[in-house]
Amino acid sequence: MLTGIILKDYTTFIERTIFDFKATNYRILEETNVGSNRILKGALLVGENASGKTQLLHSILLLLNLLLENAEQNFITKKSMYTKGTKYSLSFSFCVQGHSILYEVTFDGNNIEIERLLIDNVLKLDRLNNSGLTNFGEEKNTKDISDNLSLVKLEYYNTRFNGDPILNEWFNFLKNSIYINCLKQQIISYNPSRISEQSIIDYAKKEDEKKLNDLINKIGYNSEIVFRKQSFNIDSSIVIQSDKEIIGLKKKGTDFVMPLPLESAGNQSFVHCILPIYFATKNNCMLIIDEFSSGLHNELEEALIKYFFNNSKDSQLFFTSHSTNLLDNSILRPDQIYSFEFSAKKGTMVKRFSDENPRESQNLEKMYLNGVFNGLPTYNKEFKDK
Repeated sequence: MLTGIILKDYTTFIERTIFDFKATNYRILEETNVGSNRILKGALLVGENASGKTQLLHSILLLLNLLLENAEQNFITKKSMYTKGTKYSLSFSFCVQGHSILYEVTFDGNNIEIERLLIDNVLKLDRLNNSGLTNFGEEKNTKDISDNLSLVKLEYYNTRFNGDPILNEWFNFLKNSIYINCLKQQIISYNPSRISEQSIIDYAKKEDEKKLNDLINKIGYNSEIVFRKQSFNIDSSIVIQSDKEIIGLKKKGTDFVMPLPLESAGNQSFVHCILPIYFATKNNCMLIIDEFSSGLHNELEEALIKYFFNNSKDSQLFFTSHSTNLLDNSILRPDQIYSFEFSAKKGTMVKRFSDENPRESQNLEKMYLNGVFNGLPTYNKEFKDK
């Protein structure tokens, strides 16, 4: 599980910014929202538009792309444009089987300058520019490493870390992770061998809809998913035909199946989210959802979040939303919520709700709207003629 992130000179993060995903002393939602070793099962990011929320999610994507993707990466675009120079750094800490894993990387322009990997504070990989030293059972020097190729990635695909069970479980956790942008209807899967379990389009090619509809019925949604090669209206005067399975939704109490591309934006977001959420409750991974509030009713967001926390083991949900009703101690703990705001001088500034020590009985939404946790935008709402 991901236990923390540190960013410096990365996109809108000018100052060294720390995110901690370890549980604090709160005891609410202990059985549902806290995983092994008291690590939180994720976090909600709130705040005004363009304050850095998406960029935090993208820092996790940068890690996944760096370690798992074959395509060449354009790292320079992640350098903060609000600071001088060409360097920026990221640090990610994880807990796997009770062991700590720390991965640090510094970029200079489009090149990797520094890369370090530690297990339980023991240095396993140390890279400077194009040379690196690794110690996975035996010490080895590697030279002439490509400028934007991760040495950790190179070691994994060449040696599988010589069978190290901790590092291989860490990579499995990363590979199972899924990114969703609800606004753009975009899904990124990092494990090709399991894409049929994560993408509704691939799932429809080989699976039936029963598992998903069992989940949908538990949530109480008013429609069911149907895979068919044709759909027609009530008197069969209009027929939609396809040589492939049509993914559609059938409202309860009706027979007509509406093809997904013709559905509302909210229904499309729901269908694309439901399978990754189900997968994450069965397989440990990170589920990263941007613009979760796009098209989804507040009550539906709440139901999906509660389903995830109640049914996942050591998976984590990191997501952004503008639905302030989620700021509730019955849904999320104060240590699971971060507010974001942007300062011209300091860049993105964050506050963890638990830093203000709210009591378990206090109304987090009301406190946020009253400015207690920062990250609340102020707009002109009066347009009366003078």
